[in-house]
Amino acid sequence: MIADHNRRSRLCGRKGSLLISICLVFIAINASAQIVQPSVDALTELDQQVQSHLEEHNIPGGLVAVASRGRIIHLKTYGMANVELAVPVSDSTVFEIGSISKQFVSAIVMLLMQENKLKLDDPIQKYLSDLPSEWLGVTVRQLLTHTSGIPDYEEIRTYDVYRFRLTPEEIIKIAHSRPMDFAPGTGWFYSNTGYFLLSMIVERIEGHPLGQVLESRIFGPLLMTQTRMADPEAIIRHRASGYWVNKAGELINRNPTETSSTLGAGGILSSVYDLTKWDEALYENQLFSDDSKEAMWAHTILPNGDSTGYAFGWNVRQYKGLRRLSHGGQVAGFVANFARFPDEEAAIIVFLNRYRVSSSRLSKAVLHTFMPSLGPVPQQKKD
Repeated sequence: MIADHNRRSRLCGRKGSLLISICLVFIAINASAQIVQPSVDALTELDQQVQSHLEEHNIPGGLVAVASRGRIIHLKTYGMANVELAVPVSDSTVFEIGSISKQFVSAIVMLLMQENKLKLDDPIQKYLSDLPSEWLGVTVRQLLTHTSGIPDYEEIRTYDVYRFRLTPEEIIKIAHSRPMDFAPGTGWFYSNTGYFLLSMIVERIEGHPLGQVLESRIFGPLLMTQTRMADPEAIIRHRASGYWVNKAGELINRNPTETSSTLGAGGILSSVYDLTKWDEALYENQLFSDDSKEAMWAHTILPNGDSTGYAFGWNVRQYKGLRRLSHGGQVAGFVANFARFPDEEAAIIVFLNRYRVSSSRLSKAVLHTFMPSLGPVPQQKKD
């Protein structure tokens, strides 16, 4: 467990106590839910909750932030980005974001749709050859919404699959080792295979590796200079190390995630500043039309009338009456949480560099601190 004296913090990019460097903005939205300036006691309590969570679960380091319309209004860092080198987490630290990556793949798909380079209801064999016969007829939309029925290769091979350099053919073989979960479009099951296949479709249409496409179409235009594929061989400034614990509860280094084994299903890393830029871009029409955004965040309805609560790379469930667009991420060594509340113009960002711990608990603690009208944080089961 990391000792207290190793836990260093920075808030809004400057060293100091929790109170000195708080950057706050007031957003008048409505009487029921709005961002407010937390009291000193509330901020102290939040800080203690985060510290306790890290200590209880042997999490080396982390970051929590609140953003609004391109501005970070609260940012606090904790612990170590690299334990062996005693490098503390800073506001510039980049973390792997796991399945939050999926929203960037869905974004590229929407850009291609806007340019008439694909249609959401196209069958995937229009773009990919040598697919299993059972998968023929699955559509791009069904991959986006996890309604394809194609099995999740990660569930079959576990997170260990990300340790290995794998070809697309090998990923398809793993997923095809199990029959379809259901007929395409008739059910919902979270499948990383779908977003791996979407990444392949993007590469086939654009004629470049996914990382290059993301850089030229999204990261570059939005000046997201710290966001890229989490290539384990690349030299990436300010990259946090990822950790897990062994059966004795001792902290251990994680195996790096190989880009080829995940692509856009979970292979991106980013920073708090870059996700803040991404959040702001989603309010504007720089990349997407209003129609595209409406489609991207629409509830997926199954034939029986049930809503899946999932759209195109986003969870779209309400939280205490607030419209929430969110996604969690987990890869071997990291967890993350990105929750947008567009009507309140607020976003909550959480990064932790330890595998198999809760990030949503901290996200809710931050949200309730800055929106106290929501009441106390609901009790959750112990991790």
